[in-house]
Amino acid sequence: MTLISADMNINRVSIVIVLVLFLLVVAWAPWLNDQEIHDIVFREKAHIDGTMGWVLYPNGTEIYKLICDYKVTWFPFGRLVVSCEGGYYVTFWNQIIP
Repeated sequence: MTLISADMNINRVSIVIVLVLFLLVVAWAPWLNDQEIHDIVFREKAHIDGTMGWVLYPNGTEIYKLICDYKVTWFPFGRLVVSCEGGYYVTFWNQIIP
């Protein structure tokens, strides 16, 4: 009976180790490319949150240009994308959350 109990404990420990490793990999999300995430958020949100905007120069000309760029940093289970105008969380399945 102790042999069966020892095998069950080894199976439980193995399952726990696999689950913890899976959780760590998903939390790290190494498949997320920071530059690609920057570009996606820039295309979808820059014109909305004020990262891109019209700049009026003293001579009266207006130019639509980048005001401040996004910075991508690691955050558990995704990436945090922030600029001086706003911030977004990008999940490990590439969903943008304001």
